Amino acid sequence: MSIALDLALLAGSVALLMGVIAAVRYAGERFGWHAEVSRKTIHVAIGLYAMALPLLFDTRLPVVVLLLIALALMGWLRLPQVRTSGLGKAIHAVERRSLGDIWLALAIGFVFLQSEGEYIFYALPLAIITLSDTAAALTGSAYGRSRFAVEDGVKSWEGVVAFFMVSVIVAMAMLLLLTDAPRLNVVVLAFAIAAFGAIVEAVSWRGLDNLFVPICLQFFIKGYLFAEPMALALIALQFGVAVIAVAVIARRLALSVHASRAFVIAIFLFLGAGGPYGAVVPMFAIAAHLVARRRPCASPHRDLDFIATLCGAGLIWFFVGETIGPSALSFYNLGMAGMALGLLVVATGGRVAAGAVLTIAVGAGYIALLSLAPGHALHSPYLPLVAAASLLLVTGLVLARTPWFDRWRAPRLGAVANLVPFAAYLATLGMQ
Repeated sequence: MSIALDLALLAGSVALLMGVIAAVRYAGERFGWHAEVSRKTIHVAIGLYAMALPLLFDTRLPVVVLLLIALALMGWLRLPQVRTSGLGKAIHAVERRSLGDIWLALAIGFVFLQSEGEYIFYALPLAIITLSDTAAALTGSAYGRSRFAVEDGVKSWEGVVAFFMVSVIVAMAMLLLLTDAPRLNVVVLAFAIAAFGAIVEAVSWRGLDNLFVPICLQFFIKGYLFAEPMALALIALQFGVAVIAVAVIARRLALSVHASRAFVIAIFLFLGAGGPYGAVVPMFAIAAHLVARRRPCASPHRDLDFIATLCGAGLIWFFVGETIGPSALSFYNLGMAGMALGLLVVATGGRVAAGAVLTIAVGAGYIALLSLAPGHALHSPYLPLVAAASLLLVTGLVLARTPWFDRWRAPRLGAVANLVPFAAYLATLGMQ
């Protein structure tokens, strides 16, 4: 495809996006649409057009450029004047804090770049977040009676059921049309995808379902598209047992039901993305967070902030490692180990002796884990030295500024813990 045609398609795509937003705003004001109807109409239009991107562009670069432009436009639509009286009113008239439009653009980019040229890996997650999420929102708004609390408000079980039912239909139709999977697999997989997607949507908050649902479903589909039905049934059983077990433990730890379900989703996300080697350290970090909860934290939703930070950091590492170079699993594990160490030092109240012992223990555990790294993971002979520098930085900063981590604990620790590993990963790539 020529550069001129790519540029023309980019310009046309941007014009179409703005035209749809303007048309929806006009129709909403003209016919008195509910704000949720206007917002979801735009959501559906963007999702359906995004599904056509692999058919319009034959290389990655134009799609990446288009998504960057879309992100810039979404930011512009959030400006106060545009948000309240301009085009942004069609999206942001709903009175709740949400970055759903931003998360959707990022999710489209992620699943596009990680689809490996297989259309089903890209289109099915987007179709579900486009159609099933819309069905859930509109059903919940109009008919929701049985409600449950989430971080930024409430959701309804009627909406969850609508999400599940639409997902079954969408998944079954697309799997039959776009894959050669055995018919029994299609049926079992469609129900598994619908159930998993509905649970992820139910536990998401602040519009993060637009990010988590497509990415989690892509991992799930890539891992189990041709799995035996019994293997899928076993995964479903394990997931159900994990949800029940965490719910029981959550009562003793004073965790909300919402947070406990989100922890289970996070664990399965790490298992799907990195396997056992990529999941063991994040699970250790989760345990460290539960220990650190006994020290007060000013953040109103510290458990969900931690889950969002852990998953966000993991997705960034996965994206970088799978897109620009060899797998970053060992460097990512170091970042997660730093987060766990920081949380444990916070739990001690900033005691120097305890911090020193914990640093040695976590460092030794990380170095021992390196011997189990899979062959595709990028390795450096300097990793033990990098680990020492990174963990000492985390411990030193937490000991010096312990009260600073009593607010926005997880995001601040996540930034500090991943700084050295990320720089070391890029430096290792540069030396190859």
